[in-house]
Amino acid sequence: MRQMSLLKLFIAGIIVICISTLGSLVILTILGSLAVSFVEWLEANPLWRGALGLVGLVLIVVLYVAFSKWVLKKVL
Repeated sequence: MRQMSLLKLFIAGIIVICISTLGSLVILTILGSLAVSFVEWLEANPLWRGALGLVGLVLIVVLYVAFSKWVLKKVL
């Protein structure tokens, strides 16, 4: 029974990642011109690039777990 719950949590997390990816692509499309200058700034500052990369990685993990549980509560 615990394996089924973990499987549902994993599938819900994948759904959330897909929705988040589509949302971020829409935001990048809207703010495309700003994104280019931001990426150029990141390339010039490797320390900030690393820090923002770590923050992004932590956010992905936290949001994956949080939204997976939220989706499971809504579905079940």
